[in-house]
Amino acid sequence: MTLSNVYHTSPFYGRRVVTDRVLFMLFFMLSFFLSRANQTNTDLLQKAEKAYDQKKYKEAISAYEELVKSGYKSYQLYFNLGNAYYRNNELGKAIYHYELARKLNPDDEDVRINLGIANGKTIDKINVRENFFVTVVKSNILSTFSTGTWAWLSIISLLLACGLIFLFFINSNPILKRLVFVLGLMAVVAVFLTYSLGYSSLRAKQQNNYAIILNKEIKIMNEPNPGAVSKFTLHEGTKVNIIENNGDWLLIKIDNGNEGWVKSTVVGII
Repeated sequence: MTLSNVYHTSPFYGRRVVTDRVLFMLFFMLSFFLSRANQTNTDLLQKAEKAYDQKKYKEAISAYEELVKSGYKSYQLYFNLGNAYYRNNELGKAIYHYELARKLNPDDEDVRINLGIANGKTIDKINVRENFFVTVVKSNILSTFSTGTWAWLSIISLLLACGLIFLFFINSNPILKRLVFVLGLMAVVAVFLTYSLGYSSLRAKQQNNYAIILNKEIKIMNEPNPGAVSKFTLHEGTKVNIIENNGDWLLIKIDNGNEGWVKSTVVGII
């Protein structure tokens, strides 16, 4: 009895074909939906830019906000949205989106300029307490560069310090040796300084410690409930420090040390 000339298929072969087809279909569907999403975002962006050029700022804001809701995130988007809000005389929301843009890219000069112009139009001029001076200066220093820039400055300082230390040991000239020693110490200090500032900048970027007042005028309460007593008033665009967040209410502090509670819906957390 001879064996039949039939090739027996592995029981797993058919399953693998089905699996491959399923994966191919999933990949195709994912690519299709991603391309549709990208096309939608492109259409929204073009619509927003066209509306802005035609000075239809409310339409531009609506299109830009749709991009934000879709998950699109970039400092250019926040910057353009801030410009649209500024042109629409919504100062608080303009400053809020400028701050979001600066958080993503602290090095952009246009963002800094527009944010400075918008901040100059805020109503609240708060006198900073002396014990708040260091905090304010530190905040300004941290926002000078992005976390990536601080990291590169730290690496460059480290390489410079290593090079100077190497020169110190191979140099036999006493005067140059002293000069290299001093420069080496300065480079080592720069390493620790840039590293600590970069780490602090990264933590500040990850933590939502600040907020911008969005409404024209709000009452700051002494307790987190609508029937509480009003302590003071703040206006749109004012930047506040968040001390506590319980969801519906925020305990905030301003630069002169005054504290109070505010509804989380009337501020934009940076």
